[in-house]
Amino acid sequence: MNEALTVKALWLMLCCISAPLWACLHASHGIHGMVLLQVEDQLIASHLPFPTGIHAHQIVLQVSGELPDQVLQALTAKSLVTLEPQPFALKDLQQGKLKTFNAQVYLGHFERGGKDLGTVTVLVQQKLLDKAVGAVAEQDGLYRLPLPQGELLVRAITGEGAVDEILYQAKGKDAEQLYFESADFAPQAK
Repeated sequence: MNEALTVKALWLMLCCISAPLWACLHASHGIHGMVLLQVEDQLIASHLPFPTGIHAHQIVLQVSGELPDQVLQALTAKSLVTLEPQPFALKDLQQGKLKTFNAQVYLGHFERGGKDLGTVTVLVQQKLLDKAVGAVAEQDGLYRLPLPQGELLVRAITGEGAVDEILYQAKGKDAEQLYFESADFAPQAK
C-alpha cells in the first residue's frame, strides 16, 4: 500500500513539474516584443512581427497598466516606447488565455540600445487585430481598426521586405504616422 502511494505521489510530482515545462516547449513560446502607443487616451500594444516563424503574426491590443511618468511623457511626445515581455506562448495571447503579463519597458527599441525604464504589468483589455503575416488586408493594404474618435490604420505585412506601419486617422483629418519600421529586422545584442 505504501508503495502504491509513493508511485502516485511521484507521478503527481512529475505531472506538476512537467506541465509548466511542456508549456515552455510550445512552438510559440518566446519573447514577443511590442511597440507601445498612446492613441485617444488609450494604450495600444502592437506585436513586433518577423516575416516568418513563430513571430509572424500582426497582433494589436488595447492594454492598460500603471506606467512610470517618464513612459507617459514619452508616449505623449510620440517617442518610441517598446515592451520586452517575459516569455509567453503567443497562442495563449491569440486565444485570449493571456490576460496579463510583466514586461520591461524601454524608451527606444528594447533590442537596439533602448533605455530600460523598469518593469510594468500589462493588462490585456481587448484584441483589436490578429492576422498572420502574408494575409491580405481589406483595402489599400491596410487593416482599419475603429476607435471612438477615428481609426488605427495598420499596414498588412506581406512578407520579406515589408514594413510594419501604424497610422492614426481622427475623423475628418489626415492620417498621422505613429510607428514605422522594416518588418524583417534582426534582433541586435543589447
